[in-house]
Amino acid sequence: MSAALDSRDTRAVEHLLAHCTALAESEKHRRKPVFERLRERIGADLARRLLYALTGVHRTRSQLSSYRS
Repeated sequence: MSAALDSRDTRAVEHLLAHCTALAESEKHRRKPVFERLRERIGADLARRLLYALTGVHRTRSQLSSYRS
């Protein structure tokens, strides 16, 4: 009976290793984050300005300092 358990354990470990290998391979082909791709296409300054405009956080420094108080 222990031989049957050992072969099952071995198959389970092999199966787990196969899944880990597949996951590692898929991570290699993962896309870059949006900001990096945008920065490559339009430049860092314009990408930063665009994302700032899209986030909608447009408080001035005085508004931020009074908000903290």
